[in-house]
Amino acid sequence: MPQDTAFTLPFGAVTSPDADAARNRSLLWCRRQGLIADPVDEVRFLRWDISGLMAAWNPRASGAQLDLTVDAVVVATFLDDHVDGPLADQPDQVAAVCSDFATVIATGGRPPAGAGPLIRAFGDVWRRLADGASPAWLERTGQHWQWYLGAYTQEAHNRARRRVPTRAEYAELRRRSGFVYAMIDLGQKAYGFELPRRLYADAVVRRMLDITADVVDTLNDVHSVEKEESRGDLHNLVLVIENELGCDRADSVREIQGMISAWCEEFLALEQRLLSTVGLRDTATALRIADCMRTAMSGYLEWSRTTRRYSHLVPAGEPALVTDLVTSPRSTHGHPHLWWGHTPS
Repeated sequence: MPQDTAFTLPFGAVTSPDADAARNRSLLWCRRQGLIADPVDEVRFLRWDISGLMAAWNPRASGAQLDLTVDAVVVATFLDDHVDGPLADQPDQVAAVCSDFATVIATGGRPPAGAGPLIRAFGDVWRRLADGASPAWLERTGQHWQWYLGAYTQEAHNRARRRVPTRAEYAELRRRSGFVYAMIDLGQKAYGFELPRRLYADAVVRRMLDITADVVDTLNDVHSVEKEESRGDLHNLVLVIENELGCDRADSVREIQGMISAWCEEFLALEQRLLSTVGLRDTATALRIADCMRTAMSGYLEWSRTTRRYSHLVPAGEPALVTDLVTSPRSTHGHPHLWWGHTPS
């Protein structure tokens, strides 16, 4: 199914003019952090184009502000790929890895002793997120990161039991595992504003945020279904609907197209109501957060048309990243531990 024609959204896509420079800066940051130490990982990292995603997600960001959003999503993506490998059905081990990330949040950016490159890179990201942030905003984005971390353990339990979740169970889990709420927080950081507690609690804003997460996560499920199916993963709405309805792939995708269309219509109607439900002092912020949500949806779809993350799959049985980024490099006498030898693919 062509990724660029199967879905359309009623939101125009724009990309930051700093996208190409951000790609170069991101690669350098990954090398400095020890996240890319093998040619295979570099080839795959460049193929995925996480910088392109965030340049479309936050099209009016540039420089250090854009870089922070890219680096944060690099960490989240690398964690996802690490957990998606040999640990996929090992909930205790997944929980231990995620606990180290939670320690970074709890300590204000200090990784635990002996932490590997990925957790230390998260410490760098968290310190930059905390710089200049209000305690309330930092607590909220910390909670969104905790949602993401906690979802991994739940998914690992499901995989261990080979249990396909119901559609309702999956929807609740996916809003936490999809990372969209934390990525909307990154947009606020990039644009230099914070969503105040009263506006975050507003029913219209909450529903718009949920729709944004549902649209992005569901589009991602459609684009990644072959990747996840090849690895025996059960956590994908396409597969959940096929299991629930006993239908084929085409019927499942058609149902999802209808869901996304309905969500977008609801989002546009809520956007029309938004300014009438918030006070005058929140008007500018309400407009900015609505813009962040629009570009999140359009930005994801724009990125999906060019990324090779889902069109050039890592061979089944191989980890997405050949370097172990969680184990401390000190345990391998200063040399990154390779899961096995590879040639770039």
